[in-house]
Amino acid sequence: MKEFEFISYLEKNIINKNKYIGDDAALIYNRLLVSKDIISENIHFLTSTPLKYVIHKLFTCNISDIASMGAVSKYVLLGLALKDKSYLKNIIPLIEEECNFYNVELAGGDTASSERNFFSLTVLGEKGRNIIYRSGAEKGDIIFISRPLGRCRISLEKELNQNSCNIDKYYHYSVNAEDKLGIYLGSIDGITSMTDISDGLGVDLNNIALSSNKKAVIEYNRLDLSYLDEYGIDNFDYFISSGEEFALVFTVKNYLASKIQKDILDYLNINIIPVGRIEDGSGIYLEKDGYLQKIDVAGYEHFNKNGSI
Repeated sequence: MKEFEFISYLEKNIINKNKYIGDDAALIYNRLLVSKDIISENIHFLTSTPLKYVIHKLFTCNISDIASMGAVSKYVLLGLALKDKSYLKNIIPLIEEECNFYNVELAGGDTASSERNFFSLTVLGEKGRNIIYRSGAEKGDIIFISRPLGRCRISLEKELNQNSCNIDKYYHYSVNAEDKLGIYLGSIDGITSMTDISDGLGVDLNNIALSSNKKAVIEYNRLDLSYLDEYGIDNFDYFISSGEEFALVFTVKNYLASKIQKDILDYLNINIIPVGRIEDGSGIYLEKDGYLQKIDVAGYEHFNKNGSI
């Protein structure tokens, strides 16, 4: 069973009777947001990867889930399964650094021995003015992403010695969660759906389309992918498939899109990027030269040997 099949099964199972499973975090008591991620050696990072990058990725992937629902992260619970307990003294200052960076408080956790290193984080967040689900996209909405995509895949391939591009092989560990933007989007009206880009824009935008029972259309003429020209790749393929970017993809009511784009630039100095629109229908499509082409939404998926480091 693949990861997405497993999650889909849990969503439909009686175990999910309160419908907590299915978004980036669970809303409990209409106030508390809870999210958890695990990262594993030789799946999410290499044995040779410096520990500071591993711990930053651990925090980023979890904080990003809370941000993608328009909420603010408050507390974290840390789980460590280590093959060498001497790592503990090296981890302490890195945990402190990440807590300070993301303005969260360590509230507990657990440690254990293991044949290889596993790190897990549970994040507790607080609801903002609005909770933003994947399921609210409406016909006519504009699709935005929070920053350019593609470099994380190139960087990962560099770390795996699959290319010789002029890019830091650890770049894909050093991207940050869009926590401030997520909090802002949760405080205003007009944001109809949102998720973070962990499995690739194709996969994650398709999750919005599926949850909302709508069709997502990426408009090629809106895209400026020239920042990828120097790498000698298929720019659109990397743009749509690069995983673990931890940018946000969200939909905005059409009549508010220009104002919200300007306000975010003014207040947060973030230039969000319009990339398409929502229509009636299903699936995710590319509109180019007047034609619609369905996009293959294959992306990074755990439980799949070909998707692993």
